[in-house]
Amino acid sequence: MLVHETGTCSGSDLYFSTPSEYARRMLFYMSTCGYYYTNYDYRIEREDYHNYMLFYICDGRLSLRSGSQTMVASAGQVGFLNCHEPHEYHTIGNTEFVWLHLDGSNTADFYQQAVQMHGGFVFDTPYAEQIKNGIYEIVFAFRNEQTLSEVRLSQKLYTLLTAMVDTASQEAGQTEENDTVSKAMHFIQEQYMNPISLLDVATHVNMSQFHFSRLFKKDCGYSPHEYLILTRLNRAKHLLKTTGLPVKVIAQKVGYQNVSSFTNAFTDRVGISPTLFRKYSI
Repeated sequence: MLVHETGTCSGSDLYFSTPSEYARRMLFYMSTCGYYYTNYDYRIEREDYHNYMLFYICDGRLSLRSGSQTMVASAGQVGFLNCHEPHEYHTIGNTEFVWLHLDGSNTADFYQQAVQMHGGFVFDTPYAEQIKNGIYEIVFAFRNEQTLSEVRLSQKLYTLLTAMVDTASQEAGQTEENDTVSKAMHFIQEQYMNPISLLDVATHVNMSQFHFSRLFKKDCGYSPHEYLILTRLNRAKHLLKTTGLPVKVIAQKVGYQNVSSFTNAFTDRVGISPTLFRKYSI
C-alpha cells in the first residue's frame, strides 16, 4: 500500500493488521508495519498510540523523544519505542527505515529489559541484521498478500523481541540456517544492481543452488529470485519518484540489462508501468 503521509517519499509503503480478541489476549500481535523513505518534513508526535514501535535504520538518522530522554538512531541501529507514553520522532534529512507497531502478551517486560540492557531505546546489537530482516520479512508478506496466521505472526514477533534481549553471542543465538539466509539477503541487497544469479548467491553462502533455494524458501516463504526482483523494484520506485532519470537508465541502475524486462517485471508486480508510476500522485 502506497503511503500518503507528510514527509514520506516514493517507494514508501505501509500495511495494517487488526488483531482478534484471541490475539490480544494470548499472543504478540502487530497493528501496522512499513518501509519508509522520508525527508525533512517527516514528524510524528503523539500522547499515546497504544503499542510499541520496533524499527531498524537502513540509512540516514531518526531523532526520537520519549519522556525526558531524546536519542538519535543512525544507520545500522535498532530502536524500540514505548508508544503508550508521550513520544515524538522525526527524520534528520533523508532517511530510510523499516518498522512495525506491536503489542500483546508480555511486550512491556521485553521493552523494560531491552532498555535496561542497552541503556536506552536506541542501541547497537549484533542481532541488528537479524532484526532488520525479520521486520522486512513481515512487511514483505503483507506487501505480497501472503497470509500469515496470527499464531505464525506472533512467533515471528517473539523472535524479534528475544533477539533484542539475548546476551549470548550471535553465533550461539542463531542457527546456521538462519545465518545463511541472512548472509544471502545481505548479499542481494548489496549486489542487486549487478547481473547476479542464483549460483552467485549460493556460492557466496557456500551451498549448492538446490539446497540453498530450498533453505531460503523454507525460512522466508518465497524464493531468492523473488527477493532479488522485489529489492530491485523497491529501489526503482525510489528513483522514479526522486530523480528525472529515463526509465531505461533506471532499469540499468537496478540490475536489468534491458528496459523491456524491467517494465514487464515492474508492471506485473506493481500493477502499472514505471512511466505511469512516475506520474501517479503519492
